[in-house]
Amino acid sequence: MPSMPYLYIDSDQQLADFCHDIETAEYCAVDTEFVREKTYYPILALIQIANEQHMACIDPLAINDFTPLIDLMGRQNLTKVFHSPSQDLEILFQHFSQVPRPVFDTQLAAAVLGYNHQIGYADLVHQITGVKLDKKHTRADWLKRPLSKEELDYAMDDVRYLLPLYQQLKADLVEKRRSTWIEKDLQAMSSTASYEINLTDLWKRLKGVQKLKGVQMQIASKLCQWREQLAQKKNRPRRWIAKDDRLIEIARLQPASIEDLSSIRELNEKFIAQHGQSILKIIRDAQNMTPSEWPHPDRVISLSSHQQAIGDCMTALCRVIAEDNQIALATLATRKDIDNLIIDRKNSRLSQGWRFALAGERLLEFIHGQSVLGVLDDQIEISPR
Repeated sequence: MPSMPYLYIDSDQQLADFCHDIETAEYCAVDTEFVREKTYYPILALIQIANEQHMACIDPLAINDFTPLIDLMGRQNLTKVFHSPSQDLEILFQHFSQVPRPVFDTQLAAAVLGYNHQIGYADLVHQITGVKLDKKHTRADWLKRPLSKEELDYAMDDVRYLLPLYQQLKADLVEKRRSTWIEKDLQAMSSTASYEINLTDLWKRLKGVQKLKGVQMQIASKLCQWREQLAQKKNRPRRWIAKDDRLIEIARLQPASIEDLSSIRELNEKFIAQHGQSILKIIRDAQNMTPSEWPHPDRVISLSSHQQAIGDCMTALCRVIAEDNQIALATLATRKDIDNLIIDRKNSRLSQGWRFALAGERLLEFIHGQSVLGVLDDQIEISPR
């Protein structure tokens, strides 16, 4: 694989020929390079694809007809292999209105096989193949043309070594009988709902929103929706329209006039001149809505001191289970997962799938008094009561 030559595809015919060449393969590695510093929508700069016989670096800036590639990405008998693919899948969805399926995530597979939690691509390549990847082109301008051979080689390494990673991880999943552990997560990655913008939920990602209450929360929600739609229309990063702290301060103070807006230190004259009237209308409309229409934050988990102590014991048990199964503790369960299991079983990842089979069931037995924790030979163990 390291010495296999690759094609640089910059015509519709070349793309069609390449997609035809690999359409009968069982799997292929996929990666993208993109730029999003100055735009709302990422600019797709390169698409790298490889299988064991063919490798190509596709120049989307030079292609007009992507139909063969779109068809290829939707083939059910061709597994598309990525590493931590959320951004790659998002940009492919935005450009082609379709999410590749089925997919395989080497980072997710590594997590349930005992590698470091959220291990990076270069580290995983080194651990499995012994190859140390060169990182000197991490900050390359992928939109410039022509790209140097060194830059293209660097980009192709992101799929060249995905193939041996996939082969090894797939074999290990089968050997340890853990393939089913990640099936639902992989299926969710190919769901278009994961990459569609839900305007009504944007306020949940607003930094500092927990400081607001009542109608302030409704104003913040409407301001987030306004900012998102304007950023999309202008194709500019949302922070260029207004930073989070500006929206929080507007929602908190609820200005009723241009003069009130001008008194907020975070807002400059240019911003007020451009958007002042729109913002004042958003505030008025939000204030006229009934409380039942306001967004409501998720209920904060509040454990009693006794429940916190139970959670500490369960964390210790999870640590033992993770070590016994050679899985990072963070992959198996977070403290939030454990607390959710104590408060409301349905809202915890530990009550679902492989986490329930591996740990959740034993934790519930402990909660219900059916088992006890003890120490034997300096090791924590759980025993039937």
